[in-house]
Amino acid sequence: MTKYCVDTNIIVYTMNGLEPAVNFMKKAQNNGIVYSVIVEAELFSSLKLTEEDIHDLRSILDLGEIIEVNSTVALKAGELRRVSKSNCNRSLKLPDALIAATAIEHAATLVTRNEDDFRHLLDFGLKLLNPFFL
Repeated sequence: MTKYCVDTNIIVYTMNGLEPAVNFMKKAQNNGIVYSVIVEAELFSSLKLTEEDIHDLRSILDLGEIIEVNSTVALKAGELRRVSKSNCNRSLKLPDALIAATAIEHAATLVTRNEDDFRHLLDFGLKLLNPFFL
């Protein structure tokens, strides 16, 4: 059974009712969903959130488990940022590195529509899935 680490953009697309994201989330809840605590922070940082939005976000997040950033995840994120720059000549933002590290450390496939942000990490243990291209 595949475990999925869901990126922020998939939650936003689910909230907006985009069919590929909604269908994926319905299917994935049977396999196991995790989210980085970074995703939670990104989702709840919008100034435009209504009480209904907050409730809906919480309902979506309740489909899985929120994973804290611990030393193991932090060290993996640092490693991913280093190899991104040294091996791929790419800058990897810290939030993206923490989300990717969470996926790797929890043996989960990272689900995102932003494949370009992460594709260069496939050689470093990251597995990717874009539900918009299933």
